[in-house]
Amino acid sequence: MQSLRLCLAALLMLAATSASAAQSQPPANANCDRRCLFEFLTEYTEALTDNNLSRLKTAANLRVTANGVVTPLGGGEVWGKITRIPFRQAFVDPQTGSAIFYGTLTNNPTRNAERWWFYVVRLQIQNRQITEIEEIAFDGTLGGTPASSLRLADRIWDTVLPESERVDRKRLFELADMYFSAVSHEVDYHDVPWHPECQRIELAAFTVNSSNQPSSCGGEFQKPNVKWLVVNRRFYIADVERGVVVAIGNFTAPPDFPNNNPSVVMEVFKVQDGMLRHIEAFFRGNGQPRSGWGTGPGS
Repeated sequence: MQSLRLCLAALLMLAATSASAAQSQPPANANCDRRCLFEFLTEYTEALTDNNLSRLKTAANLRVTANGVVTPLGGGEVWGKITRIPFRQAFVDPQTGSAIFYGTLTNNPTRNAERWWFYVVRLQIQNRQITEIEEIAFDGTLGGTPASSLRLADRIWDTVLPESERVDRKRLFELADMYFSAVSHEVDYHDVPWHPECQRIELAAFTVNSSNQPSSCGGEFQKPNVKWLVVNRRFYIADVERGVVVAIGNFTAPPDFPNNNPSVVMEVFKVQDGMLRHIEAFFRGNGQPRSGWGTGPGS
């Protein structure tokens, strides 16, 4: 009887140890944390410069678009042409499984016959595999500022805010959406909480507070033609600690200004004290009427 009790005790201890060990191990399909998402972006950018897709962990149902057109993996216009990525900025959100990379790409390490692109890509990670890739590349300029002018990303995006200056995830997405509504002239720009330090940069060019565009972040909407109907709004990244939100919108020409260039724009916002402090945008400057994602107009 004593030996039976000892045997049962040993079995119970073994079962408890096994259960504890199982709980300490992450499930096989656990979602990526921040580091995991950054690692996916590293593998992706290395694949770009090496033109080698073999290390990318992709799902069987992977869907890829390049400038709004469904394409095979590695089929976008920059693949096989670039050798380095001088400008790099990454944003991730473990809650949505989204990872977004802003960069500038060039085909040549010297100035001989060099070609430059503004480039942004969105990865969707599920079960530690890439399920979606959305690339946008543009080899032109906006206002004459070339992609080669960008080198080091602004560290404002990495600055962690004091808790008193933060807003929650819901509010971050609301503020990005409010900006899109101001662009669409659906709301009075005065009702948008602009920070007094607000700047907006798109494709390396200041679109506000500059000699060519003297108006402020909100004041530019005084001009009737600074108007696009922003449809197919998609919200992927909210970083409460850093006050960063990344969203995508299809800027379509309104009926009253039919010649306004339509573009799918990836916008990153810095929100501090509940106000829009800094905005940067990457998109295809010569136009992209459809995203290839979502539903409804502009998809």
